[in-house]
Amino acid sequence: MLVRSNVREYGPIMFSRPSFNHRYGLPALATGLLLLCGPGEVAAQQSARLELAGIPGDWLEYNHRNDLVVDLPSDLGGPATTRTDIRMRHVVESASAEAIAYVTTLEEVALEVRPTPAQVPDLSGIQGLQFHHTASRSGRTLTLRLAGQSSEAGPGLIEQMESWLGQLGFPLLPEGVVTVGDEWSETVPVPAMALGLAVDYDVIQTRTVRLTELRSTGSSTVAFLVVTTIWAPSPDPSGTGGGVASLRGSAEQVVRFDTRLGRFLGSTGTSQLEIVLTPEGTAQYVAVSATGRQVTGLAASGDAGSAVRE
Repeated sequence: MLVRSNVREYGPIMFSRPSFNHRYGLPALATGLLLLCGPGEVAAQQSARLELAGIPGDWLEYNHRNDLVVDLPSDLGGPATTRTDIRMRHVVESASAEAIAYVTTLEEVALEVRPTPAQVPDLSGIQGLQFHHTASRSGRTLTLRLAGQSSEAGPGLIEQMESWLGQLGFPLLPEGVVTVGDEWSETVPVPAMALGLAVDYDVIQTRTVRLTELRSTGSSTVAFLVVTTIWAPSPDPSGTGGGVASLRGSAEQVVRFDTRLGRFLGSTGTSQLEIVLTPEGTAQYVAVSATGRQVTGLAASGDAGSAVRE
């Protein structure tokens, strides 16, 4: 649309190339670039404190799915696929400056195996399991107690729980303020059971977390974490081994964390495992490989103190 003006300066002269470029072209271009950048994009946030938060009564419900493809030799049944679905609910019991206590319930646990074996593992004892755990603001498990039991779990079960939560997409957070590009790691022995393997054999786990991005979303900021996990055979197995001669593998996850509300929003990840085992009653080693894909998402939440936070 052409708008004519009686003011000489904005009349036909504005359409001559030299006048348009100098008077209007460059200022218009500069204004357009500023509008495209938008507020807050020029100086993006580069540092943040990542810590769990919540007040008594807050609850979070997560859905987790793990698809696993197992490459078995034909004499052991051939390739198989499994799908595990878990729905769990965290309720904040108490909170202090140093720690936060949750009641966690496994609301639903489902396992699907194809082709269907003669016997499918019975998960009825897991579904509905409830436990109380207290974690530091960085997510380190301080105490763990199963519902209905007065005694606290030992360090072995706590390590297994931390590894399991990490697999679900809840890695340990750093202490203090971190900047985009910072990373933190930890190397610990974990039971193979924590990887979903029903064998008594320890592996050495090294998990490295790196903060890759801080993105503003409305009134909050989402931290993007890349989590890399490496598993290697333990040089000193703690148990009988369950027929496993060696286990190694790796996993990578992209985890999202809400820095204002202090909660995990979800994660996606892939994993690879290589297992060498001895079938019962034989001395022959068999190599088995497995690849997995995991997705965890925050399905619903309730904030008892939303008015206080705002």
